Amino acid sequence: MTMAADTAGKCPICGGDNSCGNIAGKVQGACWCSKEYFPEGIFSTVPVDQLGKACICRSCLNKFKERK
Repeated sequence: MTMAADTAGKCPICGGDNSCGNIAGKVQGACWCSKEYFPEGIFSTVPVDQLGKACICRSCLNKFKERK
């Protein structure tokens, strides 16, 4: 995933901190998100211009899962 430096740390859904392991310098697969399941429908909540540019935060992921 290619992320812009100015938006990579912000969740594209809520704008909050996404705790992105990529921008924190963690090795591939060490980020919290690599151990999570992201339901396909969650990506439709991301604005089209933000797809693939920033990670969804844990809070938004959990809220989405609770609604399902």
